[in-house]
Amino acid sequence: MKINEITGKISKMMPGQSAEIDHGDGTKTVVDLKTNPGALQKDTMTGKVKLTKSNSGQKKDPKTTVNQNDEVEMDTV
Repeated sequence: MKINEITGKISKMMPGQSAEIDHGDGTKTVVDLKTNPGALQKDTMTGKVKLTKSNSGQKKDPKTTVNQNDEVEMDTV
């Protein structure tokens, strides 16, 4: 399975701390939002969350706020 084929849902969300992504197959990914606050970004058009490796800063727009149970798409970079 390629990284761009992996999707999941945010099962635990601690804003500013961490987010846990449950892939549904018994695997989970923990994202450290303290050191990389821009790791999860929500697309305003589709409402989907993307996991990126680059830090582009936090956005304060409520449409881009990441919440628990949001679906996540992984970036291939």
